[in-house]
Amino acid sequence: MVVKIDARPELKELSRAFSELGSKQLPFAMALAATRMAQRIKKGELSVMRRRLDNPIQQTLNSLYVKAATKQNLQAHVWFKDQWSSGIPADRYLQPVVQGGTRRHKRFERALIARGIMRSSQYATPTPALLDSHGNVKGSMIMKILSGLGAAETVSGYQANASSSRRSRKKGNAHRFFAAEIEGTMGVWERRSTTWGDAVRPVFVFVDRSPRYRVRFPFFQVAENMVKANYADEFRSALDYALATANR
Repeated sequence: MVVKIDARPELKELSRAFSELGSKQLPFAMALAATRMAQRIKKGELSVMRRRLDNPIQQTLNSLYVKAATKQNLQAHVWFKDQWSSGIPADRYLQPVVQGGTRRHKRFERALIARGIMRSSQYATPTPALLDSHGNVKGSMIMKILSGLGAAETVSGYQANASSSRRSRKKGNAHRFFAAEIEGTMGVWERRSTTWGDAVRPVFVFVDRSPRYRVRFPFFQVAENMVKANYADEFRSALDYALATANR
C-alpha cells in the first residue's frame, strides 16, 4: 500500500512561483511541499488507525514510513513497510481492513490444509480464549499448535513438528493440541487439566465461509482527502520558505 504525493500545484500558484523563484529554486519548493504533505498524511493516517483499529500494536503503527521528495524526483511516498525480518508485514495483514471484502488463507491455514487437517474451502477462526489484549493470536502459540498437529514448517533444516524425542515430549504440544469434530464443532482443540478433571476446549473453529471484512481503515481515502484540503497551503508555505532562503 503506497500513497504517492505529486508536487503539482495549481497553475496560478505555479506561475507565481516560477516568476518569483525562477527555475533553480522552484524544484526545491515543490519537493518540500510534497514531503511536508506526506508527513502530514502520515500523522493523519496514524490518528485514524488509533481510532478505527482495535488497539493496534506498536509494531503496526511504527511500520508507516515517509519517503521524501527530492529536486530530482518530485514525488513523496507514504507506505507501510512490506518486509519484516520475521512475521507478516503490516502491508499484508492490513489489506482486509483497508480494502474490505474477503481474505485469503493465512499461512497458518495453508499449513493445516497442506497437512490434510482442514479442507481448502474452510477457514480457521480463533476463539476468544486464544486472543491477546490486541485481539491477535501470538506467533508462539501458533507454532505450538502447528507443532502439536505435525503441521509446522521446516525452516533451515530444523523440523519444528512435535516428535517422540524426550525434548518434544516434555513440551507436550502433541498431547495438548488435536484436530477433531466434537459435538458438531470442527476445529483445533486443546486438552486442559482443571480442578474438576481433564477437559477440552476449542482454540480454532473451522468455518466454511471466508471471513468478511468491512473497510475500517480507508487508507487511500484519508490521504486523498488530506491532499485536497491541505496541499495548496503546504505549497504556499514551501514557496514562502524557498523565497526566504533564496534571499539570504
